[in-house]
This record gives sequence, structure tokens and C-alpha cells, in this order.
Amino acid sequence: MRASVLLYRSLHVFSGLAVFASLLAAQPAPYRMLTTIQVPGNLLGGFDISWADSANARYYLADRGNATATPPLSPRIDVIDTANDVLLGTVTLPAAVNGVLSIPRAHEIWVGDNSSNVQVIDTNSLTITHTISTGGTARADETAYDGVHHLVLIANDRDTPPFVSFISTTTYTVLKKINYDGTNGNPQSTGGIEQPVWDGAANKFYISIPATKANANGEVDELDPVSLSITRTIPSACTGPAGLVLIPGQRLMSSCGDVIDIAGGKVLTTIAGVGGDEIWFNPGDEHVYFGGSAGATNRIGVSVVDANANQLLTTLTVGKIVAAPGVSQTTHSVAADGTNNQIFVPVTGVGVEVWSNGPSVVSFTANPNPIPVATGVRYGSTTLSWSAPDAGLVEIHVGSPSGPIFTQQGNTGTAQTGTWVADGTTFYLQDVTGGKALTAANTLAILVVHLKSM
Repeated sequence: MRASVLLYRSLHVFSGLAVFASLLAAQPAPYRMLTTIQVPGNLLGGFDISWADSANARYYLADRGNATATPPLSPRIDVIDTANDVLLGTVTLPAAVNGVLSIPRAHEIWVGDNSSNVQVIDTNSLTITHTISTGGTARADETAYDGVHHLVLIANDRDTPPFVSFISTTTYTVLKKINYDGTNGNPQSTGGIEQPVWDGAANKFYISIPATKANANGEVDELDPVSLSITRTIPSACTGPAGLVLIPGQRLMSSCGDVIDIAGGKVLTTIAGVGGDEIWFNPGDEHVYFGGSAGATNRIGVSVVDANANQLLTTLTVGKIVAAPGVSQTTHSVAADGTNNQIFVPVTGVGVEVWSNGPSVVSFTANPNPIPVATGVRYGSTTLSWSAPDAGLVEIHVGSPSGPIFTQQGNTGTAQTGTWVADGTTFYLQDVTGGKALTAANTLAILVVHLKSM
């Protein structure tokens, strides 16, 4: 028989279960950083948008490379396995990369580059299969995909005038371009064009415009995939919307904090204390993640918002600003795998940080337990196994947190005892990361092993 002991941090006992549940619901998730994934060149240089494909457990990062590195690193897409948190490979591209999105059913990713091209990449072979020119003179940037009409919408935010293109994913050609120049009834952008999103329920694209001649604070525009035209504008209540996501209840959320009712075409509320460039809605936990929440100047931190309660839950400590000549660690990009609820945050000079929301479960088992022994035999042998995801280094002690040490290893492992385990022997799994003391406060799990006469 195999037994396991799971030890969790104690909770205060409340007399009413309803009170307990309501207090639990009000608490932000206990986020923790799991690991940092290194990209080629070890320290991540320039980057832009990233995308998580939960269906295939992949994360794609528009990595701009590093021309000053030795040897120089070309622009590329970094491909990460989100189930195992490892770098699978890269796809080298001819120009600096910006927006990226995945089309899982087509086994493709679409990437906007600085040559005003869209590069289509086969995700099985990790090779470029199509290069589509948007006809601009500056970068092709962020994208959204409409699987009903087989369209990609992409913005050229730095052209004069800025414009968006509708591209067929069937013929790989541009069907129509809309200039944001104030003519033909279209808005006149005075602040570029940012993140688009597709809403299948409304059968429309929506895109954030940081500022227009008519709306100095910016607006969110609605685009029709059939007429290939702008059909509605929704003025922003906050200033300079960039990131945009679709959230439950047929609502949109922008990176400066607006929550927009799509049907009514108006701002319902504005969440204070958030900001950033790319934002990501994770259906796995129904949270919105804001890349670079401290703003365009600092670009540090990732704010987390409950998409149902419209409530800021917490801000993850991501990145830091250091004085010159040091290199600041910054981010403005984020994406989440909705299957395992892992959040991927590229950080300059560091790599791709992987975060998780939810308590880590510590396991500590013995096999066998009880240990079968002959009648009259007082000692037996067993194999201990443990997993303590949040610890860097653990020790197993016998009899008490500071008793005789059995083993010191990493946070996951197994170890076989000798034939010295008596009935009732108690093992203590201790977190000793960074020299933590051998006290009850640092006990991760307790395991009692018994004998059974046969």
C-alpha cells in the first residue's frame, strides 16, 4: 500500500463556511515564478509581441535579436514548449519582428516585420512558407485572426498615414487596406494603431487607436469582415489604449483600464492602476495580464485583473530599473497558457520568466508504507519520494525538523532508506533554500512510516 502526506500552510478556522468562502474568494491568487527560460545568446535583447497557443502547448516570442552580440543574433521567433518550459527552437527572419499570432488549425504563425511584410511560418517544420507585403514603408505590427471569414487583420502603425490590412489566409493576399487619414469617413489617427482582437459572437474585429483627431484620449474601432470597413467607433475614457482583449460577457478591456460593453458601445468602468502595451486574457483563470504595467517609461511589473469583478488583484514583480551604465530589465509583452495557467513574460537582459497562479502542492510519500516485515522484525526499508515546487533545496530529517539528516537534494527526488526504519518513524521534509533554519516554520511536509507484520 502507498500512502502520501500533503502538508499545507494552516488556515484560521472560521465558524461559518460561507464567511470562509467569501474571504477566500476575495484574496488574490498566490503567484510565484517557476523558472526562467534562456533564449539564444542567453540574455534576451529586444523583443515585441508574444503569443501562447494553449492547444499545442507552444509560446511564440517576436525576438528582435541583438546586432551587437558576438556573434550577432538575427531577428527570430523563439518557440517554447509551455508544458515543459523549455526552448524548442527558433525561426530566423529577414527583418526585425513585431506582432505574432498563431492559427493552430492551419499549423501556422503569422508575423509582422519591419519591412512591412507578413511572414507565414509552418509550425511543424518551423520554416517560412509565405511572405506577404502590406505595401507600406514601415513596420507591419500587431494582428488578429477571424477563422470564420479566414482573415488576418494587421496594422501598419508607423506609416504615414497609418493603415490596417485585411489579408486572406486562403490566398495569402491583401484584400483591402483602410487608411487612418480622416478621408472616406475613416478616423484620422494621431497616435498610431495598436492591438486588434476578433470577436466571434459579434462577428467583428475591434482595434485600439491610442489617439485620433476626434478622440484625443483614443478610441476602439469596430471593423466588419464582410464589408471590410470601419462600422463604429467607441471613445476611450482612459488615455492611450494600446493592448485590447475580449473578456467574458461580450466586453472588451483595454490596456489603460477601460471595460467596454460591446453591444452598447460604451465604457462601463475604468480600472485604475494598470497600464502597458500587450495585454492577454487567460480563459483558464479568467484574469487579464498587463505587460509592462508601470507604463511606457519604466515598463516593469505585470498587473493582474479579475476579468469578471473588474478588480486589480496584484502586480507581479517583473523587471527592474537600474542606473546607467547598467541595463534595466523591462517588459511590455505577456501571454498565458490557458491549460496550465502559466504566464510567460519576456524580460530584457533576463530571458522568458514563467509564472504560475495557484498554490503549489507539496507531496511526500513512502513506498511501501506500511513496510511488510516478518513477525518479530523491528525494522524495515522503504523509498521516500518528494516534490516541493517552490523550494530550491530540501533536506529530510528524522524525528524532528532538526533531527538527524537523511538526505539533502533538489526539490524533486527519491531516496531509499536502509533497513533501519522502525514503526512510527517520522520524516520531516525541510526547505533549506538559502540556508533556511531547521525549524517547524520551514517544514514542508511530515511523513510517518509504519511496519506491518506478515
